[in-house]
Amino acid sequence: MTNNNECCSCCQQSSYLPVRSAWAKAIISKVENDQHLEDIDRRTWYRLTRSDLLRDEYRQLFQEFHEDEDTTKFIEQSQEKSDNTPVQIIHSLASSLLTIFIARTSANGLIGRGRMFVYSTAQFKKLLDIDDNEQYSLTSLLDIGAGDGSVTERMAGVFKKVYATEISSIMQWRLSTYGYTVLDIDQWRDLKFDVITCLNVLDRCEKPLSLLKKIREHLNPSNGRAIITLVLPFKPYFEYNNDHHPDEAIYIKGRLPEEQINELILNVFQPLGFRLRKLSRLPYLCEGDMERSYYFLSDYIFVLEVA
Repeated sequence: MTNNNECCSCCQQSSYLPVRSAWAKAIISKVENDQHLEDIDRRTWYRLTRSDLLRDEYRQLFQEFHEDEDTTKFIEQSQEKSDNTPVQIIHSLASSLLTIFIARTSANGLIGRGRMFVYSTAQFKKLLDIDDNEQYSLTSLLDIGAGDGSVTERMAGVFKKVYATEISSIMQWRLSTYGYTVLDIDQWRDLKFDVITCLNVLDRCEKPLSLLKKIREHLNPSNGRAIITLVLPFKPYFEYNNDHHPDEAIYIKGRLPEEQINELILNVFQPLGFRLRKLSRLPYLCEGDMERSYYFLSDYIFVLEVA
């Protein structure tokens, strides 16, 4: 006959098994995922896969980058943060609790989880043909959908004045603490900007075509530049409505990124009054979690000017 103490002990041990099993699976999964990340040839992040599919005039404007010091540093910091189990547990619990009340993007921004990396300051300057040693060489930047400001920060030193837009009120507050002027997402006054960046926003906003028209309208007509980045193949998703479909659709033919690049330039950017100056490809990096050290997607960069 089993006594009560033995029963309690058995029950306690059995209740721990699912937790231990879940943690064991998470650890094994992370080891496997991180090994996969280690095996990747990161040089391929910066190259076109099928350059033969690009129109000749676009291929000539392609600028190939490489992994620089800032990119490597971001990856290493992401790995260290991912390996910090107590921090990951706190972030996971806090995010789960906050998403009851606010969108996941806002929740992650509030707790400093999932910071992004699009390009380094040096890469940004090369896209705009700015000398590495130059500071405050341009007057104004507008960063659309600036999130928590971590990407904006890498560009800010080039400009005398930095403006930002963000749909999340929590992110608006965070951006204002950095000293950036936060504009309404629909009202940019009568301002003209030397550079407008729209980084991974077109496929995540409600009215992408209206946004492009607005960028064209507020870009300095003499020397203004717009930097548009997109993950391709193009898969639009809008977080802030029930069906997650944007109100305006951008229809792009083609299955491969290079095919879609042709379509975007010919049938979206050019009809709206833009001309391509540079084209590039960079990794769109995001801090990891308990499952992997970091995440990445392929970002295609379009540097545009007023036609």
